[in-house]
Amino acid sequence: MIKLKDILNEGMSKNEIMEVVSKVYPQIVKDLGGKKLKVEVHNNIWNRVGAVGAEELMEDDNPAAEYDWDKKKIYVYYAGAENIQEVIRSLLHEHTHSLQNKKKFDDGYAKGYNYKTHPYEKAATKSEKNWKRYLKYL
Repeated sequence: MIKLKDILNEGMSKNEIMEVVSKVYPQIVKDLGGKKLKVEVHNNIWNRVGAVGAEELMEDDNPAAEYDWDKKKIYVYYAGAENIQEVIRSLLHEHTHSLQNKKKFDDGYAKGYNYKTHPYEKAATKSEKNWKRYLKYL
């Protein structure tokens, strides 16, 4: 049985995150539709892309996950996804993006939407609200 302290416990290893992914992500795909994507876990976005000054960049922004439109892959970053709740929310958010149209996504930002106002980001954020529904699969 999952306990609240386990859900909110900060700091998860790559293996712990992958365990959550393997148990929860197939059900997310079943519920939301679309195709099951490859999910990779990395320390952080900056190390994954080989950015210079990754440590400084992490202080400013350290996302929990990212959807790669071109590779059709979800990346989860354990420096940002520090607990079970964040992992599940990240999977819901990024899988929602995989169901959206990339051209319309890009056009929205080109038209002046930002992360908080973009309709596709709002939809992805809204999908996160159902994260507790997936605890029963753990």
